[in-house]
Amino acid sequence: MRIQQQIKIARIFFILSAFYGLTLRIYKHVDFIPFNYKNILEGHSHVAFLGWGFLAVISLIAQEYFPKKLNESQKLKWFFKIMVFSLFGLLISFPIQGYHFFSILFLSIFLLTSYFYLISTLKEIKNNRSIPSLFIKTGILFYFLSSLAIWMVGIIVAKFGKHELYHNTIYFYLHFLYNGFFICTLFGIFFRYISKKLNKDSLKLLTPFYTLTTVSCILGYSLSLLWSENHWGIQFVAILSAILQVISLFYLLKITQKTFSTQLRKQVRFILIFAFSAFTIKVLLQFFSIFPDLFEHVIRFKANYIIGYIHLFTLGFLSPMIFVLFSTILKIQLDKLGVIFYFLGFISSEVLLFAQGIAFSHFSISIPYYDTTLLGASAIILVGLLLIYFRSKKREE
Repeated sequence: MRIQQQIKIARIFFILSAFYGLTLRIYKHVDFIPFNYKNILEGHSHVAFLGWGFLAVISLIAQEYFPKKLNESQKLKWFFKIMVFSLFGLLISFPIQGYHFFSILFLSIFLLTSYFYLISTLKEIKNNRSIPSLFIKTGILFYFLSSLAIWMVGIIVAKFGKHELYHNTIYFYLHFLYNGFFICTLFGIFFRYISKKLNKDSLKLLTPFYTLTTVSCILGYSLSLLWSENHWGIQFVAILSAILQVISLFYLLKITQKTFSTQLRKQVRFILIFAFSAFTIKVLLQFFSIFPDLFEHVIRFKANYIIGYIHLFTLGFLSPMIFVLFSTILKIQLDKLGVIFYFLGFISSEVLLFAQGIAFSHFSISIPYYDTTLLGASAIILVGLLLIYFRSKKREE
């Protein structure tokens, strides 16, 4: 089936991204890796977001809304193939040359093709006015908005170098990709699936949750500016955004509480609770970042905290949510041992990253065998993904 092929490719990119992540951990233990650390990091991050996250999400949207066209449309098939080709180009070009000609070329090809694919998606769902569909449409618009930053980066570096404007542009891209595209589309697909299982009271809560999520995302870019701006207006907007996000959590809990207890299989319920817990921690971390003393403390030791935060989102929320949708929509039975290894590696790495930041900031020490233990955690994640890839199977119902 077409959807199975696309999902298989997305999962391969997840494994390749995890392999690049493991290579980054090996860097501090060997001296024979011929590629620059930052170049491998660029390849790792781009393929994780675009190869794994983006391809999986757009495939799930198509399966939910227009599965027949997904299987029959030659146009969509070619768009998907071109994106896959460009992603493999990024996997090769980033380690070799970093963010230069070929990497920029492949990334440009991917972005332009993704626009055509998403425009086709919008055409297919334009007449659907449900809140889940509105989530997805809004998420796609956030993707277009986030990608504007990518086109601007080269111009900014050429004219001003890598100073504050460059970093704020990168944060603009990441913010509207994470908190805009991924959060909105994942919630949209999930709510479309469970909407027929929700009572009328829960369905009514979808509208305020959508409003809070969208508005807090738009305002939330201000949280990324706090490190470089001290203007009272930006601080006010950041505080408002953080408060709105916390309020939205209560709506999310109200909407899904019965789903957790009665509507899902045990494994799916476990993964979903884990994903929502990670999402809650993410929102609370953003809320606490509005306090100046704490924020300044994080900035001083941002290497550990920011990596931990990004992994919290990508490995703790984004990926488990995709696993949940694989299991519910595509009827894939995830390998139990693979899931255990994945979460064990993820939790271990998060504890290490944040604990190292605390150890540095409060005690001026490093955790013993930190790099070796973090390498082990990354290896466990990769093993988990390999088990999920090779041992998961379609569920018979």
